[in-house]
Amino acid sequence: MKRYISFFLAFIITISLLFAAPVTTYAGTDSTIDQDLSDIGSIMQFIKDNYVGNVTNDEMRDAAIKGILSSLDKYSTYFTKDEMSAFNQSTSGVFSGIGMVVEQRDSNIVVVSTVDGSPAQKAGIKSGYIVVSVDGKDVKGMNINIVTNLIKGDKGTKVKISFFVDGQVKEYELTRDIIKINPVSYKIINGIGYIDISEFNENTTENVKKALDYIDQYNVKKIVLDLRDNPGGFLSEAINVANFFVPAGLVLTVDVKGNDDQKYYSFLKTQKYKLAVLINGGTASAAEILAGAIQDTKAGILVGEKSYGKGTVQTVIPFKDGSGMKLTIAKYLLPSGRCIDGTGLKPDVEVKDNRALLPDLIYTKDLKKGDAGSDVKLLQAYLNLLGYYKGEPNGYFGNDTYDALMSFQQKAGINASGVFDKNTKDAVSYFYNLTLKNDDQLNKALELLK
Repeated sequence: MKRYISFFLAFIITISLLFAAPVTTYAGTDSTIDQDLSDIGSIMQFIKDNYVGNVTNDEMRDAAIKGILSSLDKYSTYFTKDEMSAFNQSTSGVFSGIGMVVEQRDSNIVVVSTVDGSPAQKAGIKSGYIVVSVDGKDVKGMNINIVTNLIKGDKGTKVKISFFVDGQVKEYELTRDIIKINPVSYKIINGIGYIDISEFNENTTENVKKALDYIDQYNVKKIVLDLRDNPGGFLSEAINVANFFVPAGLVLTVDVKGNDDQKYYSFLKTQKYKLAVLINGGTASAAEILAGAIQDTKAGILVGEKSYGKGTVQTVIPFKDGSGMKLTIAKYLLPSGRCIDGTGLKPDVEVKDNRALLPDLIYTKDLKKGDAGSDVKLLQAYLNLLGYYKGEPNGYFGNDTYDALMSFQQKAGINASGVFDKNTKDAVSYFYNLTLKNDDQLNKALELLK
């Protein structure tokens, strides 16, 4: 399931299409500009001298830069030092930590999953574990960003984490390591290859190559490429992956202001696979470049719903103090010459997305009548999807939730107590997973490739 997760970064920033471009520094000589800058400095000093609260020059500087960038377009933005560090880690797909995926559930930090091969997975840490303390520091009620900052650290250093598991506290001492996020998953479905790319980070190309090597072992020549909910990533990775699928020729033209157009090509001599590409409203940026190139060159067909429509390119500019900015510097054109900014890609075969994607349902404690919080709200969402809870989830376990849960338990053939316990959680998850298998878009793509 694709979801927003924290790989022990301070927070998550959705990846935009990134592009390495030369950055020119200009020495201003225009007297009007000099006067404007002088005026801004005077205003900042006046605020500092007269504002009733406390404000520093750095705070005003940050706010001024944020204001300027936010007035340009929705992709240009300012990063503080911490934000810049987290952004660089999130786009690289590599960080130092223990490899746990966590969510904040009310006052608890709950493990959702672990990264394959990570210290956390090797130690046996599992979904549903609740973080109690980090190096002896109680984290109850802490914000997830603070907790993840306590846990992450340099490779080779140790961290002690206590978890609440099945009514008792267990402590683990883990050695931090370099974690590489693999954004690619793959399998073979009824003789057809299936490759899901969740983002284009620095590890994408090598893992797509591994997926194709696996598929080639079985002499499979038809592939479904799933780019649904892929927010983009590095331009270079999208071009590299295009070279696996797009016939030799132009893949992309980047129109940089004040510079010559930059063109990117595929050098694939012979197209090896028959393709169907899944897209939806969450397919954006670099993912649209790959899908658009496949569509324009007739290398495959697009199945699903209209994509997001991000046809611009950003560059990240670091500042000396560790902060930085992301600035839109160009628009891109697909092989046919079209720009999809604001319009998106229209699928060749339109199919509505019937999947209902909810965050993982995790059992942390029994839930009963009178309880309230995000755990109750998520339970209501699951029961609503399964047809038992009527109305909008509100996070309060009242009579309506009790009646819905009782009905579900009776139908599922488990103890009808009206209490959400571990057995009920397993039953709800089982029936929810059955609904996920009913993927009309994927089924249509498979049908078209037969």
